[in-house]
This record gives sequence, C-alpha cells and structure tokens, in this order.
Amino acid sequence: METRNFINGKFVDSISKEKISIINPANQKVVGKIDQALDDEINLAFESAKKAFDKRILLDMDPKEKSNMMRAIATKLREYKNEGGKLLSQENGKTVSQCIDEFKGAADTFDFYAGMTDKIQNKLIPSGKDTFNYVVLEPFGVSLQIVPWNYPVAIFSGMVAQNLIVGNTIVIKPPELCPLSSNFYGKIFEEVGVPNGIINIVHGFGEITGRKLVKNKGSDYIVFTGSPEVASEILKETADRIVPCHFELGGKSAAIIFPDADIDKAVESTVKGIFKPNAGQICVAMSRVIVHPKIKDEYMTKLISKSKKLKIGPGENPETEVTPLISKDQMQRVSNYVNSGIQSGATLELGGEEDINKDGNFYQPTIFDNVSTKATIAQEEIFGPVASVFDFETENEAIEIANSTSYGLASGVFTADDQKAKWTAERIKAGIIWHNDWFVDGINLPGGGYKKSGYGRDGGMDGIYSHGQTKRVSKRLY
Repeated sequence: METRNFINGKFVDSISKEKISIINPANQKVVGKIDQALDDEINLAFESAKKAFDKRILLDMDPKEKSNMMRAIATKLREYKNEGGKLLSQENGKTVSQCIDEFKGAADTFDFYAGMTDKIQNKLIPSGKDTFNYVVLEPFGVSLQIVPWNYPVAIFSGMVAQNLIVGNTIVIKPPELCPLSSNFYGKIFEEVGVPNGIINIVHGFGEITGRKLVKNKGSDYIVFTGSPEVASEILKETADRIVPCHFELGGKSAAIIFPDADIDKAVESTVKGIFKPNAGQICVAMSRVIVHPKIKDEYMTKLISKSKKLKIGPGENPETEVTPLISKDQMQRVSNYVNSGIQSGATLELGGEEDINKDGNFYQPTIFDNVSTKATIAQEEIFGPVASVFDFETENEAIEIANSTSYGLASGVFTADDQKAKWTAERIKAGIIWHNDWFVDGINLPGGGYKKSGYGRDGGMDGIYSHGQTKRVSKRLY
C-alpha cells in the first residue's frame, strides 16, 4: 500500500514529514497513514502539471495512443479491484462488494472515454462566400480537482478521464478521510506509463492542503465536488483571477409519489435511495418523500416495516445493508439534524438514535413524518440515513414542495401515467429526474445540478464539453 504523494510520474517522499491517520469508521481502528502535502509538494505538483501542459503532451497525443493509455488504466483498475475494494471498505465504511463495484465502475468510465478520444469534432460555421469560420474545443490548462469522500474512486475516474480527453493536465486531491485507495491510481499510472506531470496526486486535510491548493496560482480551472459552502469559499478565493470552476454540490432530492404509483416499488426505491447507498451519504439521496394521502398510510406502513429489518453493520460483513457514517463528526452532524427535526414538531416514526451496540459510527435508519417545508431537516442536506415525508393534495402543491429548497440535483416521480411523469419532470427544478425508480444511471448520461447544487455537467459527451472551452477561428478569403 503506497502512502506517498504522486508527483511528476512517481511517488515522492514528503518534505514536511507530516502524516494523516486514516480511521476505519466501522471500528475506530487506524487503517494506515498517508503523507500530507504542504507548500513544497503543492508547488512541485503544479509546476509538473504546467510543464506537461506547455509541452502539449496531451494535445499532440494521437487519439489512438490516448485511447490505448486509458484502456490500459481501465485494465489495471479491474486487476486491482479486489485489493482496492477491500482497502476502500476499510477506510470508507461501505460494503466490500460496493467498493469492488466502485473500482469496476471506475474502469468502465476509463473504457467509455477511451472510445471518445477521436469523437470531438470541430465545427464549420457557414457565413457567406468571403469568410471561413470554425470552432474548436480547447483545454483550460492545469486543472485542480478536489474529490469527496463518499465515492472517491468513482469520482476520481470521472474527473480525470473527462479532463484527459479535453487535454487539461491535472493536480488532484483525494479526500483526507479515505485517501489510501486513491493511491492505486498512482501505482497504475506508473505501471501504464502515463507521461510525467499529466496527473499529480497530492494528499492532505481540506482546511490545510485544500486551501493551499485553491490559493495557489498554478491552477487554470477548478473542479470540485462537495458542499456549497466550500464552493463559495473557492469562488471568493479565486475571484481576482476569475478562474473558471466546475461544481457538483449538495442535494436535497425529492420523490413525488402519486396515488397511482406502484407502492411496493416506491418503498423499495426509498430504502435504496436513502438508507442503503452508503448510509445516505450521497448527494442524490432520496431525503424527501412527497406522497399523496390516498396511499400514504400503506406506503408508511410498508416503508417502516422494511426499514426496521435492514441489517446495520461493517462493510466487511456481506449481510450488511446500512454501513457506518464516515466519522464521529459526521455522526454528530446527523444527530444534531435529527434533534432539530424533533424540536420542529415533526413526528419521529423510526430510528433517531446512534447504534450504541457497535463500536463504529452507526446510525439507525430514521424516518420523519409531518415535516414542515420550512424545517431545517427539510431544507438542509443531512448526508445521513434520514428521510422526511410530506403530504400533498394537488399536483401543483407537490411541485411546489419539491422546488422549495435551494438545491436542485436530483428528483423522482412515481406514477403509472407517462404523461403525468413528463409533466412533473418539466416542472421540477433539478438536473436529474428519475421515473419509477431511483439511481437509473449510465456513464453515457449527463448529470449535474441546478441552483445551489452546482453547475457544469459530467457524463457522456456533455461531460467532455463541460471541461473545456471553445475557440472560434475566422479567416477572410478575399
């Protein structure tokens, strides 16, 4: 297991000698330690990325060569999926099978974009007989990328692969809570022979290394996945340089369940959407459920019954369905939100407590009913296994509730009526709409948010064009 920073094509010893301890959220044991990058390592990483960009290594690389490089990365990710998945489970808390699947998904991402290296096409713009005009997609330069802790391997792959296609060189910081599995990428880049300086991996605390990276003037473009609060700080810090940014931020995703919905499917999707995926620690979690009174009693009865049976435990246990929260701080955050929900007058139907029978950061699946749309638990992202349920009478009221937060990442609609689903999707202010299920995704599909959920798109061709800038070239023929 490599624990050093990866800069200019090789792992390098830490100049500062500072290390970060990585804690297993399931048992509070130290999984390992990783070197913290400070000023010297950060400057070296940006210098390496800048030198690689100025040499036009990616820009001048033959599309077939770039494709082969990316497919080789995909092959190595599959080779290390079991070893990497077990390590990711230890440092992140998710089930081993989920973590292995994350490595597989990361490999699929590189394979998908490997097939896109020759698909970017310049556009000829007709404008009369006396001029010749065309538009090209160009990179920004050095891309600073900051990865979140909930899906570190998957998001790492998406960020890197799309930027490689465009031609940005990269300085990337994995999350300090679970960085070890990300270093498989450095090992892979060495083995594959990725040109020096193209991708540089630096580790450290967000408050220290993250701030230093953002303040460093070596970046031409910033990609960040995380909270709106941190995104706002990034914008303020880089305002004087007017650095373009790409943000995938928080969510407060709502599902509208109409009276004609398949109730069992809606219940299954709710459990999958808020409890099973990483204990609700996902920005597109189904944290709000808007259900019609005609079916609400049946829906709530089935939801509570199914949620009570969920097995809470460590990721290494193959029977586990609800895994631990990432840290003690996160568990306290969730607990504070639950307390605020109780104080707001919402009805606590299930859970609302830590699992005191276990050593790790385990929190019970929690369901609130009779929630006010103005309550804190209805407005702010909790990032834990907490669902809030609302009533609605009319379709317009359902839309109003769904759009009543400052977020707009994902949403869902459950109905047997395709026309009603289309009508609803057109009126919900969110970048992703799911119909009769939750997590209907694919590498070839774009994703991104409205409002405080960010801007820019990832996935498919939209993701490629979102990470570059267009240049117009015009020539007068006479």
